[in-house]
Amino acid sequence: MSTVNVVSWNVRGLNSPTKRSRIFQTLRSLHAEIAILQETHFKMGKLPTLQKTYFSQWFHSCFSATKTRGVTIAIKKSLPFAISSSLADTEGRYLFLKGHIANTPVTIAGLYSPNTGQVPWLNKALARLESFQDGICIVGGDLNITLDPVLDSSNPNHAVSYHSLRALKLALSSCKLLDVWRALHPNDRDYTYYSEEHNSYQRLDSIFLSPTHLQDVTKSSIHTIAVSDHAPISLALVIRSLPTSEGL
Repeated sequence: MSTVNVVSWNVRGLNSPTKRSRIFQTLRSLHAEIAILQETHFKMGKLPTLQKTYFSQWFHSCFSATKTRGVTIAIKKSLPFAISSSLADTEGRYLFLKGHIANTPVTIAGLYSPNTGQVPWLNKALARLESFQDGICIVGGDLNITLDPVLDSSNPNHAVSYHSLRALKLALSSCKLLDVWRALHPNDRDYTYYSEEHNSYQRLDSIFLSPTHLQDVTKSSIHTIAVSDHAPISLALVIRSLPTSEGL
């Protein structure tokens, strides 16, 4: 068995070759094997040429109207991921992949929630994911909402209502999804985004996993805010059917 490094990151645009190079350099420095990216800003039919020396498989959900939104999932060349099906919306806000890593069935999902009406949108997206997913479900995304207003924001006055948060947590529970970083750091304060408008820090970005697989997570981290206005977040997950790194 071996660990797989998963990174989720709101990159806030990947159309600039210079910025794209800096983003990929950071992903490589984090040893990302699965990269779940939000706000790629790719327009359907106008994707830039993406190198395949490190990440050999690229999957996209693009907004057809403009170069905004966008979710991309990239898979490292050495990771034996075989896709069986995918589901992407036309608004560039979610992307679901289903397949196998070695002999282990997995679902990899990326979410980019709107900055208004987050809870109803997430409820619908999670309902679609619930009917699609199979095996280990790994979900990375920018929810544009704090799940714990007290711990996840330096200014909890800008939080959504308790009722809305409860509805969202029930939807996550229905999908059997757990906020990994919070589960491993139950009382810690760390943030993934700084809002100039509200002069506050917030933890808007998360990686979710089934509670039954939390024991297979060896590490979960929030990294430095750089290149983008969001910090990349990561986890290392043991995949038991995967050969050791020496065997890859």
